[in-house]
Amino acid sequence: MFIWAQTENDMLDFSTVYYQGTAKSAAMGNAMGAVGNDFSAIAINPAGLGLFRKSTFTFTPDLSITSVESNYKGNNGFDRAFKLQSNNIGLTWTQDFNDETLSSVSIALGINKLNNYKSNIFVNGENPNTSLIDAYISELYENGINNDVALEDYSPNGIFPLWDTYLLDFYDDGSIGSDVPQGGLKQQYGVSKTGYMREFNFASGFNFNEKLFLGVALDFPYFDRNITNEYKETNLSSSDSFKNWTQTEYIKNSGIGVNAKFGAIVFPARWLRLGASFHTPTIYNVTESWYTNTRSVFSNDIYTHESPTGTYKYIVTTPLRLNASVAFIFGNFGMITGDYEYVDYSKMRASSHDYDYTNFNDFIRDFYKATSNLRFGTEWRWQSLAFRAGYAIYGSPFGFDSENLKTTSYSCGFGYTYYRFTFDAAYVLSHRNNSYDLYSQYSLYPAYYGENNEFVDDTKVKETTNIHQLVISFKFRLD
Repeated sequence: MFIWAQTENDMLDFSTVYYQGTAKSAAMGNAMGAVGNDFSAIAINPAGLGLFRKSTFTFTPDLSITSVESNYKGNNGFDRAFKLQSNNIGLTWTQDFNDETLSSVSIALGINKLNNYKSNIFVNGENPNTSLIDAYISELYENGINNDVALEDYSPNGIFPLWDTYLLDFYDDGSIGSDVPQGGLKQQYGVSKTGYMREFNFASGFNFNEKLFLGVALDFPYFDRNITNEYKETNLSSSDSFKNWTQTEYIKNSGIGVNAKFGAIVFPARWLRLGASFHTPTIYNVTESWYTNTRSVFSNDIYTHESPTGTYKYIVTTPLRLNASVAFIFGNFGMITGDYEYVDYSKMRASSHDYDYTNFNDFIRDFYKATSNLRFGTEWRWQSLAFRAGYAIYGSPFGFDSENLKTTSYSCGFGYTYYRFTFDAAYVLSHRNNSYDLYSQYSLYPAYYGENNEFVDDTKVKETTNIHQLVISFKFRLD
């Protein structure tokens, strides 16, 4: 049975969390671990639920614009994606007690968004040296694939369609050839990604004499992700028989999981709050489906191949998370907050009942590293108005010292309260850089060229992503 190759990028998508809560939380950099009294704080530290004084209903829509600029061999590409969706919706219920120890208990039900997958990427450039097919040929040599029967068993959706559309050929002497030239090609790569990750929260918070707050949450995160990858190579020489080839991949992932969160907040002094929380790993049941369309164009013929749709189910286990938080309180006028989060992406694991993921998990262990996330925020009040700002750094999954996929966010916003109604607004700008080899999106093997099988890493892509978010929250006090 053929298993579609889950990639390290898939595992990272399913394990990465960028907290996407209320406008108040977003404006303060989501540094809410020691603050509480906000629905999105439950996703970071459920003890924050114990700081609710009244039952509330919260709803938060969010407009995001994601722009991606790429540079490949001196050529720039640009694409943009828009998304309007809900960040969260939640209901909290608070019951006061006349007990000397237990002051109140709060219960929350709702949904928080954890990640937004929406993005479009376009890469474009001219390569004088190699083709992606060169990398595929290296891969086939390395794995001893020397005929079409073995190829169909090895890679029925990826490389076999190239043979079926006359882009690859096996010769009697065991060599592998192609009519696609080594270089002299215009290469284009596009990715359209849609989807989200959300989490259904069921949490309880306990207020012990306004000094100690404990919380626990049972969460059911779920995601839905659709990816369309298109790769195209066009011959720059009009005199050759080969003109161009294109392969389009369609991949759909969906999953539902379970985790638990435990947290505490203490007030050592009126001006100081300290918080800590522990998030267990999330265990996802993932369903994946995929197929590819391949098309080759020659002077006199056009060939196409559509692979059958495949499906597979497997399990993903994400890393645990540790959070520590602090908030400095300045009377009723303002606060300064900070959160620290530790996560080790090398602990991600895939498994199933009928496939051995040992080698893949070993690769994940070596490829990814532990990292830290830092979030800072501040809020200052004047009468019924609140003014907020925040800054966050989500560390690179490749380690503390790496800049690749490191995300920085800048935010600001305000809030206005009128009797039982509160309106909050926030603007968030997030920025990250990414660098990768174009061929590595399809093969782990290099494309050799030259008389001595020399290889030069000349297919590096550099990406810059900017995400603009406008977040608005409506909060209603119910008692």
